[in-house]
Amino acid sequence: MDMSTVLLYVIAPLIAFSMVIFIHELGHFLAAKKVGVRVEKFSMGFGPELIGFTKGETRYCISALPILGGYVQMAGDTPDKIIGEPWEFYSASKKSRAFIIIAGPFANFISAIFIYAVGLMIGIGVPELPTEIGKISHESIAYKAGIEFKDKIIQVDSKSVKSWEDISSAIFKKKPEEMIQLTVLRDGKEKECKLQLPSTQPVDFSMLGIKPYLSPEIADMVKGFPAEKAGLKAGDIITSINGKQIDEWGEITEVVYKSIDKPLTFSILRQNKQIQVKITPVEGKMAEGKRIIKVGQIGIKPIVGKIQMHRLGPIEALTEGFLRTVIGTPQYIMLVIRGFAEKCISVNDLSGPVGIFSMAGEQSKSGLGNLLLFIGFLSVNLWFFNLLPLPVLDGGHLVILLLEKCTNPRIARKVQEAANVVGIVLLVSLLLLVTYHDILRCFGLSLG
Repeated sequence: MDMSTVLLYVIAPLIAFSMVIFIHELGHFLAAKKVGVRVEKFSMGFGPELIGFTKGETRYCISALPILGGYVQMAGDTPDKIIGEPWEFYSASKKSRAFIIIAGPFANFISAIFIYAVGLMIGIGVPELPTEIGKISHESIAYKAGIEFKDKIIQVDSKSVKSWEDISSAIFKKKPEEMIQLTVLRDGKEKECKLQLPSTQPVDFSMLGIKPYLSPEIADMVKGFPAEKAGLKAGDIITSINGKQIDEWGEITEVVYKSIDKPLTFSILRQNKQIQVKITPVEGKMAEGKRIIKVGQIGIKPIVGKIQMHRLGPIEALTEGFLRTVIGTPQYIMLVIRGFAEKCISVNDLSGPVGIFSMAGEQSKSGLGNLLLFIGFLSVNLWFFNLLPLPVLDGGHLVILLLEKCTNPRIARKVQEAANVVGIVLLVSLLLLVTYHDILRCFGLSLG
């Protein structure tokens, strides 16, 4: 393993994990200090201490298993440790204890805004896609406004655009349901098309129903997916599927998406020779508007333009960071909940430490900005996960606190002791399950 691989898939993911955990525990730590509760230990990770130091009343350390989390150990943080001192956790008022519990997830939520903003100011790598329109749905807003296949968008509200990212950025700044004008080039002549944006906030560009034109030539394959197993190669050009002519990439995805577990016959142009290959798409998941849907996948990637760095100014970056966190996060949570409710996603689709390490490594390949966006996303996920009303999580502690307020404290603590045992067993079981599926995904093995 060379040094660049170590940096991408070990160091960068470790920094990502450590950063969101540190922010979370720092929230608990500062809140405890604020209300006068003594913090005995601030640990990054669990298990035996590797390195540390003591300052004041607190021991700060890094433990043997940093990727599994961290903790803040407070004086009197369990009922059996109470000696009656005012600086103990259980001696604090219920309001103060709730403040300490909530502070960790809150720190993750607020910090995500600034992590997103910094990432966007540093710049994220985006492919420079052409402004020529490829696949367009006949039911879409764009089609009803008069936009057609192969139109080239040259202006958005009279402002010139040179790439698909320019179009996306221009529309992102618009208000929901606002009327916009797209100037397109068709057969050498300019044509103006007016359309009303969707009501989503921020404006979801994908809901216009247009995608950039991409050649049906394969750039790369995903390891372990049907296309690779069938022998497709980079440079192959897909000319037809089941006898239907293919002119652009959107037509490929349209057929494949609808063909889960259905064999398809691909006609391939390879080095001026036509060959035929049978491929059966496997089931995958994809976000479509406010839903997660099941789609067919064969694991091929299109040729895209060179990667360009897209940067925002401080005000724009903070605004988008705020929108991604405060508005985008609830939308994402509802998307996932709906996916579970409609049985489009399951526990097998979740990722644990191994999967997150892999994703962080992939993002770091695209630059620091992309890695920071992933860290911001990880931070809001930790916020949501920790507030779930499950034993040993912050949300579970809040439930026990509420139970303590409504009933006898002794009853609440007995419930907590039993719930903690069950919670630890459930969380460890979930961790093992998602890690198992993470490993399968890493090796391109079937999850069925």
